[in-house]
Amino acid sequence: MKTCSLSEAKSSLGKLADDALEGRPTVIVRGGKLVVLKAYEPSDPDEFDALIDAGMKSEHFPLADSVWDGIRQRGRKLARKLK
Repeated sequence: MKTCSLSEAKSSLGKLADDALEGRPTVIVRGGKLVVLKAYEPSDPDEFDALIDAGMKSEHFPLADSVWDGIRQRGRKLARKLK
């Protein structure tokens, strides 16, 4: 598993995302803490909905409801395909 700093990840996020989608996750180190960038395949639409609900309630850059709805719809569609 590849490891990089946050500044390195920022400059190569597209490649790191491609790697993650191909089964090669990356550990990103920020302030002594670790974040793992890896592909996510929800096992069912309800699991994905729970993650979106948690994201909407957390501290984050504010997104319009329409953006959250779009994320939820794409995730549910993917989860149905993977079932």
